[in-house]
Amino acid sequence: MGWQTEQFGSDHEGYPVAVMSDGTEPAPIQQEVSLPGGGTATSPNSGWWLYDGQDGRPRAFAVRAGCACGWRSPEMFPVDFEDHDETDGFEYGGGPYKAWDRQHIAPLLGTTVPDELADAIATVRRMLDGLATSRPLAAVAAAADVEKLGTASLQRAVTAVRDSHGSWEEIGQALGTSRQAAHQRFAKNLFRG
Repeated sequence: MGWQTEQFGSDHEGYPVAVMSDGTEPAPIQQEVSLPGGGTATSPNSGWWLYDGQDGRPRAFAVRAGCACGWRSPEMFPVDFEDHDETDGFEYGGGPYKAWDRQHIAPLLGTTVPDELADAIATVRRMLDGLATSRPLAAVAAAADVEKLGTASLQRAVTAVRDSHGSWEEIGQALGTSRQAAHQRFAKNLFRG
């Protein structure tokens, strides 16, 4: 099973796709599977981890993000056959998962963050991580300022969506939550000045 969103389910299920050294995707590998009532059958499987160069299978050069709808990310990411989580990026919010989420899903939801802002947020995150190691109390103070800024900015953004007749459904999608949860969290405290 790949990555899914509440809004799109399996229609836009994402997953890492094996890429060969020539930039192509390999053909699915026929695998023998056990049937529920007994017996076996062959079934095509194109999981990137199967393309490890073992047992006559081709060896993947890299992976890219893919979607059930046919979308593919232009960039490729390294393969680590010893660490599947590192390769697919889901656990770390990076790699193919991040590409699928930011380049494919966010535009579908209308929640694409401008590159400059995404880069600035990543810089702040790295700086806070470094400060937490070298000067933890300063990191606490800085993180508290970022939290206050984020909370106020989020409240203003939600108010702007509502003022422009945006729905609670749209706000919930942008937050990665339900319409009901967004309404419950923000409806009584819309920012007015």
